[in-house]
Amino acid sequence: MSSIPHTQDTEFLLWNTVVNDDEKAFENLFCLFYPALSIYARRYIEDQAIREDIVQDVFVILWESRKKLAIKTSIRNYLILSVRNHCLNYLKKEGLSRQYQEFISTEENSDDNDVYLLSELYNLFEKALNKLPETYRIVFEMHRLEGKSYEEIANELNISVRTAKRYKSQVIEVLKVELKDYLPLILLFYPSIIN
Repeated sequence: MSSIPHTQDTEFLLWNTVVNDDEKAFENLFCLFYPALSIYARRYIEDQAIREDIVQDVFVILWESRKKLAIKTSIRNYLILSVRNHCLNYLKKEGLSRQYQEFISTEENSDDNDVYLLSELYNLFEKALNKLPETYRIVFEMHRLEGKSYEEIANELNISVRTAKRYKSQVIEVLKVELKDYLPLILLFYPSIIN
């Protein structure tokens, strides 16, 4: 999990996209934000295909209007707001007025900052791991991150294989609770963490 882009890189990617028409920079922006925005859109729309289409449309519009953009905040905030507006427009257009009204009334109190970049997800993951008892965390890291077998872990830590397996299972349960909605996104990029 070491080659994770940092938040400040996103503004450079946007600048490169706009100023230099750099398709690779735009592709990197898309790869960086698309999974998180697709999950964010789930708060408005259940259907995964529709959510993904909406997020793709936001990026198409971003590319097509890149020379006319006047982003006054960060690219992250711009994308979040764009996805939110597109989702609400979809609900309104589809005649889902009850859902639309519910979202409009709750939006005033919501915080849109729960869209995380990979680096931020990694930090959440690290914080969740650091809350665990040290032995549990060590067993998990040795097994999932270092690829060691339960037998190797048991020998190194002087515990039974059964205990090592139990510790790892308990870590997974804690991570599922601590990371809640963001676990699917973490698993998208790091599938071996929980399996």
